[in-house]
Amino acid sequence: MRTEHRHPLAALRAEMGVTAEQYLVLVDREHQRLGYGAMAIRREKVIRWESGANAPDAAAQHAIAELHGVPIATVKQVRWPDWLRHAFHDDHAVLHSPWTPAGTVVSTAAAAQGGSMDRRAFLIASGGLLTSIGTEWSGALDADASTQASTGRRPLTAATLDRLEQRLDDLRRLDDSLGGGELRQLATAEFTLLSRLADDALYGDAIGQRLFSALAESARICGWLHFDAGRHSAAQSYYISALRASASAGDAACGANVLAFMAIQAYSVPGGNPQDAVNLVRTAQQQTRRATPTVRAMLHMRAGRALSKTGDRIGCARELEAARSAYESGSGDGDPPWAYWMSAGEIEMIAASSALELDDPRQALEYFAAARESAYASDGYARDNALYLVRSAEAHLRLGDVDAACAVAGEALDQIDGVDSARPSGALADFTLQLRPYGSARSAHEFLARAG
Repeated sequence: MRTEHRHPLAALRAEMGVTAEQYLVLVDREHQRLGYGAMAIRREKVIRWESGANAPDAAAQHAIAELHGVPIATVKQVRWPDWLRHAFHDDHAVLHSPWTPAGTVVSTAAAAQGGSMDRRAFLIASGGLLTSIGTEWSGALDADASTQASTGRRPLTAATLDRLEQRLDDLRRLDDSLGGGELRQLATAEFTLLSRLADDALYGDAIGQRLFSALAESARICGWLHFDAGRHSAAQSYYISALRASASAGDAACGANVLAFMAIQAYSVPGGNPQDAVNLVRTAQQQTRRATPTVRAMLHMRAGRALSKTGDRIGCARELEAARSAYESGSGDGDPPWAYWMSAGEIEMIAASSALELDDPRQALEYFAAARESAYASDGYARDNALYLVRSAEAHLRLGDVDAACAVAGEALDQIDGVDSARPSGALADFTLQLRPYGSARSAHEFLARAG
């Protein structure tokens, strides 16, 4: 069974196998060695640190950093508790490997290790640290970090890459219908294979760029599948490794797509900061001004959703309208394979979710209707369709139409059956809680009985 720790200090103690009091004894030893004197050894102190009620003072943080081998310069640059991420070997490799092909290989190996263990439920980066990752990605692209010829042993051909890329396309489309739970192990195996090839294969510029783009997309898929299952620390490790691989490939559009998925995580997870999501998408937009209309529409759409989370109605509306305009101007020619899911209906679904976020359920229902009129396809997209149905049901409930809410939620329940995904299941559980006060209504009573 997976053990989740919401605070990095709790995870560090778990890895060390020490109690709160035993941990303080270790910190106190460093505290005294540094000349700060003795600390009070009280278990409650660590509990307050891990709950977020208090933060250690500067001297205590210095002692903790010494205990875990984190440079004091890092402690001064990164706020508590974010700098504790540097104490985890895998996280350090993901965050601080060079933005080069060799650094990408190191990062991907660490991401795979972290994904298999996934002991930590907290994000490995947030705030300024998360924003800086996007900035580093931009710098690596601007510095023309495209891959050079490999000195590996095994030859890699275009035909082999064709097959590897097809397998990634199969994974993407299977995820649409099955959800992440069924596919994580398979996706991780594909990622591991591509990472080994990047480290060991013999290739030149063109093949190498395709290989690192494939590695980036593989890492992005792994990140998405782990996010879909609520395994957020592993998801973000994969995403950051995907960014590194996209920079090694010189593939700005691929990296921008990764940033868009990182933005989804930033505005979706409990305790996440929607402004982080806005910053990530803005970075992606700056690097993709010459991307295809479909890619630009996707980024405008994701920016609109992030802005809805910050409460910015005007900014949200502006970005969603830009998404519609960009999508309508494009023909689809030259779009990357991973952009296949973008459609006019998808934009309207995101517009509906944004309206609901901005407490406008009536507008949300109008956008949901517009999505259906745009031939939004539920076939093959069972998870996403279920999620949007739940949101539509919530809009009906906010307007007081219990019968309509239950009817739509019933459709969602049908869609969720057979899909292994935490997101629609969690949304439906939240809707069920909102419905309970209406339990005396016949439709509510019947739905609650069916939902269990």
